[in-house]
Amino acid sequence: MDGSNRMDAEALLKKYMHVMCDRESEKTYRLKSEAGDGIMRNHRVSRGIELVYSEFESYSPMMREQLPSVDYLEIMYLVEGHAEFEMENRRVVFVDKDDVCIFNSRIRARNCKFGKEGIRCISIMFLLDSLKDELNSLFGTNEFDNKPLFRYAFASDSCIRFPANEMLKNLFAELLAVPEEYGEYHRKLLAIRAIVSLLDVKSGKRPDYRYFSGDAAEKVHAARKMLGENLAKDLSIEELAERAGINRTTLQRIFKQMYGVTIFEYKTQIRMQEAKNLLLDGELPVTEIAGICGYTNASKFSAAFKKLFGQTPSEWKAANVKEIRK
Repeated sequence: MDGSNRMDAEALLKKYMHVMCDRESEKTYRLKSEAGDGIMRNHRVSRGIELVYSEFESYSPMMREQLPSVDYLEIMYLVEGHAEFEMENRRVVFVDKDDVCIFNSRIRARNCKFGKEGIRCISIMFLLDSLKDELNSLFGTNEFDNKPLFRYAFASDSCIRFPANEMLKNLFAELLAVPEEYGEYHRKLLAIRAIVSLLDVKSGKRPDYRYFSGDAAEKVHAARKMLGENLAKDLSIEELAERAGINRTTLQRIFKQMYGVTIFEYKTQIRMQEAKNLLLDGELPVTEIAGICGYTNASKFSAAFKKLFGQTPSEWKAANVKEIRK
């Protein structure tokens, strides 16, 4: 989003999510325990338009604290999995792989249920006024000022769901395989193409484009899940690559491209995030928490924790348990 709304959105995300990568035009978040389990990577496409890659094993909508009222749309494409969204008005939407959903800012999900493997999706979020400005600027026209863009979506009292046509499948497939060089520009062009294509979705237009395989992205996704499921094991990159069925060099390169951090950085951060959860529970000694988080040496665990958070595990626990009890 844009301006103060963007800042409000970031504040809300940081409350429920752990920031793993923070750059000017992209941010990577991992959900904290109360919000669910998964990861989001957010790219700013242009003013008021954002692209979000998400992988959720579970998710609880942020119902108690929400953004100020602002007219925006979210276009979500389900890459993998199955989801059920119960809206605030009790309408239920069932979404499967290759479905497109359009959510407007006046309807929100109050409950989400995923299949056992979770979901992977791509979302394009935009403010209506910003979209008009962007389209007019990009195409050198004033045509979009006088058109009620996405009127059917804003008028809906529920999420709009429909199977993606071949054009949309190919566009989102390309968004999964954006090359590293000039990636920011590829994402902008592809996101705008997807948005414009949905302006025509009701007229049944079906242009066709070249398809890019997402096989490598699938394997990297599997590797990321393995890291989260094996915190106590010190999986080497070679072992991770072998299990995922992908070349080591390719795994390292695409992992960094998809999530904005190296495999080592990601593994360290999710271990430390789990350590924080265990420390707050207050039931286990630091030495046992170190073992659960993959450290055979408690001193090395404490040093790694202090390097990341500026306090030893014991110091962090004392400060934060005291804060929670206030």
